[in-house]
Amino acid sequence: MKAKFSSVLLLVFSIFFGMSNSYGQGKIQFEKTVHDFGDINEEDGDAKVIFDFTNNGNKPLKLTSVKASCGCTTPNWSTDPVAAGGKGFIEVSYSTKNRPGTFNKTISVRTDGQPQVLLLTIKGNVIPRPKGPKDWYPMEIGNVRFKTTHLVFTNIKNTDKDTLSTVLYNEGKSEIAINYKDAKTPDYVKVWGSKDKLASEDTATLYISYDAALKGDYGYLFEYFQLPTSDIKQPKKRINISAHVKEDFSNVSKDQSTWPKVEFNTKKHEFGEMKALDKKSTAFKITNKGGNELIIRKVKASCGCTATKPQKTQLAPGESTTLDVTFTAGNYNRKVTKSITVITNDPDHPETTLQIEADVKTAEEN
Repeated sequence: MKAKFSSVLLLVFSIFFGMSNSYGQGKIQFEKTVHDFGDINEEDGDAKVIFDFTNNGNKPLKLTSVKASCGCTTPNWSTDPVAAGGKGFIEVSYSTKNRPGTFNKTISVRTDGQPQVLLLTIKGNVIPRPKGPKDWYPMEIGNVRFKTTHLVFTNIKNTDKDTLSTVLYNEGKSEIAINYKDAKTPDYVKVWGSKDKLASEDTATLYISYDAALKGDYGYLFEYFQLPTSDIKQPKKRINISAHVKEDFSNVSKDQSTWPKVEFNTKKHEFGEMKALDKKSTAFKITNKGGNELIIRKVKASCGCTATKPQKTQLAPGESTTLDVTFTAGNYNRKVTKSITVITNDPDHPETTLQIEADVKTAEEN
């Protein structure tokens, strides 16, 4: 009898607490959970919609999290608790810029009531804006737009010469003269163009040749020059040039036993924990394991905070040297990785990347 009474009492309490859990909380109810923008124009800017909701529960409801499925969608929402019977909102903005075509995005909503998680959906079709000079020539200097202001000579041999081009567009109202002859460039860079005068809304082609043989250097190289014009807004136009110059091994012997062969004792060194602005040094051992003289043509660090110097630059077969490296820690307050590029005349490994790492701590953490 007592066991039966206990079971009935347990059932009553279960029903009571179940009713409390059902009614003693907020309950979110949206007027709609899907919005179709239909066709929208890219040039009209962001598309926005507001999802209104009501708290149909008997306790205040709070939105604990509202997250979009992509960075192109930005939500804004009621941050204060919504009273029982009250109304709230979630505003969703979709960025149409450079996003032509159909889209279907979701927004995840979390609450402290019921339901705890639900999804909102926006969809539509972005009609692309008409293309114009700003799209074809995105780089702007004064009244002149450029297809690019950075010409990249990729993997050019140290015996070769190459020519690249870019297009100029005059978006101003007046004619602009271009003075190619007064562009101050080194001997290995030549500049000329298809036109000396650029009428309003007209284009010209700028040509740049790069003679790697005259440059006499290796690896990743960067420089720039100023192109003089009569543009009253900004007469000098900065043009950037970068090149990756590699050694031409086309004439080396087919007998690989005669090649120089570079070998490193390690390709990575960890300095461990360092105080900000401190210095630490290490050395990488370089050995010529080949059958001919190894030439260290160039050593270049990825930043000015790293100083490098090989003890020798020419190694006979079997000979070794050290590459001394000193790292100066900045105020990074984080783990730092820097690279050192070693360029040699080894046909198999002409470029080797070494790494140094340090866990830099500021004074506050020490």
